[in-house]
Amino acid sequence: MNWNWAIVWQTASSPLLPWALLTTVWVAIVAQAAGTAIGFVVGPMTLAAGRLPRTIAWIYGWLFRGTPLLVQILFFFAIVPQLGLKLGIMTTGLVGLSLNEGARMAEIVRAGLIAVPKGQTEAARSLGLRPLQVFLFVIAPQAIRVIIPPLGNNFNYMLKATSLLSVIGISELLRTSQQLAQATARPLEVYVVAACAYLLVTTSWDIIQRRIEKRFERGFAPSPSVAAVATDAPARSRAEPKQGAVAALRDVCVDLGGRRVLDHVDFAVMPGEVVAIVGASGSGKTTLLRCLNGLAVPSAGTVLFQGRKLGAAGPALDADRRAIGFVFQRFNLFPHLTARANAAAGPLKVLGLPRAEAYARADALLDKVGLADRKNAYPSALSGGQQQRVAIARALAMRPALMLFDEPTSALDPETVGEVLDVMRKLAAEGTTMVVVTHEMGFARQAADRIVYIDGGRVVEEGTPSEFFAAPKTERARAFLGKLTY
Repeated sequence: MNWNWAIVWQTASSPLLPWALLTTVWVAIVAQAAGTAIGFVVGPMTLAAGRLPRTIAWIYGWLFRGTPLLVQILFFFAIVPQLGLKLGIMTTGLVGLSLNEGARMAEIVRAGLIAVPKGQTEAARSLGLRPLQVFLFVIAPQAIRVIIPPLGNNFNYMLKATSLLSVIGISELLRTSQQLAQATARPLEVYVVAACAYLLVTTSWDIIQRRIEKRFERGFAPSPSVAAVATDAPARSRAEPKQGAVAALRDVCVDLGGRRVLDHVDFAVMPGEVVAIVGASGSGKTTLLRCLNGLAVPSAGTVLFQGRKLGAAGPALDADRRAIGFVFQRFNLFPHLTARANAAAGPLKVLGLPRAEAYARADALLDKVGLADRKNAYPSALSGGQQQRVAIARALAMRPALMLFDEPTSALDPETVGEVLDVMRKLAAEGTTMVVVTHEMGFARQAADRIVYIDGGRVVEEGTPSEFFAAPKTERARAFLGKLTY
């Protein structure tokens, strides 16, 4: 067959082609938007705690991902009207494409949600953000970074999937090309022009998608979460909660995975006191700390904050957490926000301060921790020590009554440990009430008012630094100190 350029020009200049291309793009955009909306509803349902939403989401995905799109379009076109629901041809096509796309998008959204480290949720909850705020302000922006590439690929696919609507008579690009091919009796030239039209649209979308990805890529860095593990051992806590304590545990037990992580622990911290919790890895130190702000839920016993029971859940717990700062071992900064925005997040989103006031508070605290010149940097551009100092500023921005530190230097290089400890020493000297889980015995000896040694989930010994380090009362404490080099 001889190539006919005249047919190519005739097809390319046909007034039918632009309208068909416009129909293809319009249908693809509407169907993708509807499918994405469905995905953002069904995706979280797949991760819901309740069985009913998970079951509904599974059935929907199983049905629409397990059957061909063409069969679904023909079902809505030929079968649904017989059930008494009459749809127009265009509506039929949009419903078929949207529901099919929604099932795929639900899986993409699910992947994006589970890609956000657990520590991000815990950091947001520790500031007192409500569940919807946690999702919209912390989880969704990070999940979208994962969602955008496959979403873009799906839209690219959608632009071509609209060709299946030709079977029900919608005059999109393929059907119009078929009509032109029949009219000219030159299918090769006509379909080449149609292919070029598809390539023009998909290439344009690829360029747009890359730019969107670059926008959401800015500032991101890994933010792993931290898990606490503990072992069992036979001893009994001796400390009694004190009157006027900022926070206290009363006969608290915590069971995780069939193991007793904390075993009848009594603990209290007084206003202005710095308490260092020490012990071997896996002894239950972090779990004790997490109980103090509700990130770990006791199996038995009571957690008190400012003289009353710590809120169990919901608004009451969120309100208490606003007065309890938590600095995590792995920083858990929000990677999509600058250092300044991280520090302003709590005052802005939780306390409801005006933007100018929230950012002024953040600036003052970043200056206090020695990072005034790095306030506009994203976490990925900061060293470990700098990230931890931003995390301290973020917690302090809520002006908490109690500061909790979970091994704040254990994830740092030796060179950067000192800069974080210096900030903590200043806070201690200012009278900040602090509970610090630490392996830094030099800091514990110098800055702490009291040392609490925990082993096997139980408080074995406590006393002043001079008492604990110079004359430990128990054999287990002596053995622990004997293994240290400092």
